[in-house]
Amino acid sequence: MTRIPTGDRGQRYEVSATGYPKEEESVIGWSDTLEGADQIAAAIRMAPGCTSTTILDRQTGKPVITRFVGILR
Repeated sequence: MTRIPTGDRGQRYEVSATGYPKEEESVIGWSDTLEGADQIAAAIRMAPGCTSTTILDRQTGKPVITRFVGILR
């Protein structure tokens, strides 16, 4: 039986969301490219309850893009 590893597997960009699937910030996925990470973030922003997404560049340790959804109060 072949074991399939899960997780980031060394990918550069990490996508997280606040409000979906939990109220607190949750890691949603990873991508090798910024474009791929942006596509993941755009898709998750359409989920009910999602208030924001952030793409983190894991090489620099800094957020690259943070986008908010809807009206924030």
